[in-house]
Amino acid sequence: MAKSIKVNALFKTLMSIINIIIPLITAPYIARILSIDGYMEYNRALSMLSWFSPFAIFGVYTYGMRTISQIKNDKNAVSIAFSKLFYFNIFTALLVTIIFILLVFFTPRFNAYKGIYIVISSQLLFICFATDWANEAYENYGFILIKSFVVRLLYVIAVFALVKKTDDVLLYVILSSASVILNNLLTFAYSKLKIHFSKTSLKDVLALSKPLFVVFLLVNSGMLYTVFDKFMLTWFGDRSDITFYNISQTIILAVVNVTSSIILVSIPRLSFLWANNKQVDYYEVLKKTSSTFMALHTPCCVGMACIAWEVIFYYSGMKYIQASWALFFFSIRHYVSAFDMILAKQVLLATGNEKVLTKIYYLGGIYNLVCKLVLVVLQKLTPELCIITTATADVFVIVLQCLSLKKLNIKYTIFSMSLLKYLFACVLFVPIILLIKHIVPFTNVFTITERTVLSIIVCATIYLIYLFIIRDELLLSVLRRIKHK
Repeated sequence: MAKSIKVNALFKTLMSIINIIIPLITAPYIARILSIDGYMEYNRALSMLSWFSPFAIFGVYTYGMRTISQIKNDKNAVSIAFSKLFYFNIFTALLVTIIFILLVFFTPRFNAYKGIYIVISSQLLFICFATDWANEAYENYGFILIKSFVVRLLYVIAVFALVKKTDDVLLYVILSSASVILNNLLTFAYSKLKIHFSKTSLKDVLALSKPLFVVFLLVNSGMLYTVFDKFMLTWFGDRSDITFYNISQTIILAVVNVTSSIILVSIPRLSFLWANNKQVDYYEVLKKTSSTFMALHTPCCVGMACIAWEVIFYYSGMKYIQASWALFFFSIRHYVSAFDMILAKQVLLATGNEKVLTKIYYLGGIYNLVCKLVLVVLQKLTPELCIITTATADVFVIVLQCLSLKKLNIKYTIFSMSLLKYLFACVLFVPIILLIKHIVPFTNVFTITERTVLSIIVCATIYLIYLFIIRDELLLSVLRRIKHK
């Protein structure tokens, strides 16, 4: 393999770190500057966008990345596949944008902030240019990193320079949408430097609808989970509910996206190995990457749950402190969903069993849908209960995935000591942080900062000592690199 998974993981991790830093810089500023009414409406618009975006993409990203990664040595085949996928995506993006705009114009509840929804719909229209699926297939993570950094930097400068007043919500939406569109256009331009368009017929383009629909069902089964939660909170909850949900999800995803980069960059390699009957190499890469992922992911989720109140305070002050409980439950849920991520992306998807995975996700999604309807009927629909019921759906999905591996004769178990051993040390975080919180009260910025920093340092030290005692391969690998340098 010409490109190292470690290098790709580094690039992907750095990109994820950028995606963490930018929200940590801009979001707290925006939450404080914009009026509560305007900021809550912006969050509602984001929720609407999250519901329509999957239909605009229609599985092209996942299908394209996997397809190109398997045929990337054949330039002509890549050119044909890229062209058909791009043309298909133009059609879906245009159709979904039109539907979104019509919904906004004919729904009275959007009249007061119609401009926000019209501007944000531009992200749907330009989504067809988001061809990073081709760049990821070729493992061009260096370009993706540089492009993301430049675009994000311009976005940060623009936000701090132009958004100054409480009623600048429309201006902020314009800036955020412009950054997304610029990112997509740069992505497409770079892809076209390496891949040329090929002539293709409308019949060939439309022939993609069947395989893409299968992938769409697979990838967007998530619409029956967190996206559906947002949908329910948008239409049946208060605007504050969707705001608390979005704030907490934004924070935890910023952290999770860093750790999950290890999983994501391994998919093309795992798909290639399995497709070329290199099972021994496949299982070796799977074991190393999944273990490394859990070594980083577990302390992040447990630690975030323990200091959720402090994190929300830094994010928005006391203005949205009620989002703390949502962040707490999100952190726990994302630890559980880590097992689903490994089984789904690294095992079932990489081995071509997306149809099995689709059925599993929809069974779990139906369960989640029923739970939300029950909450609505009982008038108990809250961000916290939405997250808890979705977490139980994750557990249901993981059980079904494990049963499927046995039927498919895939020799891999998720509940191994190599993955669960990291949780043993992280459980110690709970009493330690509770003790620190008892000693240092939540009174002002200074004390909050003191106990947050102290909690992170103590827990990180304990975790590193634990890894050293058990002779964890990840830590030993890092230490060997430091020693050689």
